[in-house]
Amino acid sequence: MNKNGDTTATPSAWIEVPHFDWGTLTAQGAPTVRFHKGQTLFSQGDAVTHVHVVEQGRVRLVLLSAAGHEKHMAIVGTHGMVGECSAFLDGRHSVSAVASSDVVARQVERQHLLLCMERDPACLRQVLWLMSVKLRVLAHQNLLLSQATAAQRVVHHLVQLAGTYGEAQAQGVAIRISFTHQEMANIAGLSRVMTSNVLLQLQEQGLIEMVKSHCVIREMQGLRRLALGL
Repeated sequence: MNKNGDTTATPSAWIEVPHFDWGTLTAQGAPTVRFHKGQTLFSQGDAVTHVHVVEQGRVRLVLLSAAGHEKHMAIVGTHGMVGECSAFLDGRHSVSAVASSDVVARQVERQHLLLCMERDPACLRQVLWLMSVKLRVLAHQNLLLSQATAAQRVVHHLVQLAGTYGEAQAQGVAIRISFTHQEMANIAGLSRVMTSNVLLQLQEQGLIEMVKSHCVIREMQGLRRLALGL
């Protein structure tokens, strides 16, 4: 999804949510909870007692394989929700949710979510929108992990970050949020070393500039061609 809310474009694993109004869910005293970067909101296999509406920060969704390997599926930003996808199945979370930054969220009881979806069409539409976008992201992530090279994966996510969080400047497109090499490695399904090498090569080619954990894209068309393998 891009920053204009267009979900017909290639989806970004960094899900930027429109300014949804979750007032129906939070009006009856949904408590505010805070999580430090790296703290777990809920774990895969836990009972779904609550969902979380993200008011500040970013939350990444992580799938743990039977062999113990982590697959980072998506990152949900402000105005998003995590936990809702498992609220309708067997009552167990299918993924873990971990704070990618310091997070402020509202904790909503599962039964209250289901009741609001029955009574409020706007709430229902927003939840279905989120679930649909996550499904698109997961499908595209699966395609990237199975078919794209390491460089293509990193470049794809840079292009999508620019589409979601980019700000045009004289020297290029600045990505307004920071990300670490480890965060990029996680979402691209690569090692940190390999990700750092790809980012270094892109800098040497003059396509991007990395300043600590911030990125400026110097040549967007060049990145797009690389993402397509051209």
